[in-house]
Amino acid sequence: MSIVVLVLTLASLAATVGLLVAMYTKDKPIYGAAAMGVLLGPGTILAFTYVALA
Repeated sequence: MSIVVLVLTLASLAATVGLLVAMYTKDKPIYGAAAMGVLLGPGTILAFTYVALA
């Protein structure tokens, strides 16, 4: 379970960094909003699931 969470965290971090780099190079603010959604979305879902199961 912890390996899966680690892999998902690293994948979302890589996607966020990619979207933020694209935001700065292409001057598109929507990429920054998408990056924040990618960064915060899975963590929020995992946190609520952890609290529900604890």
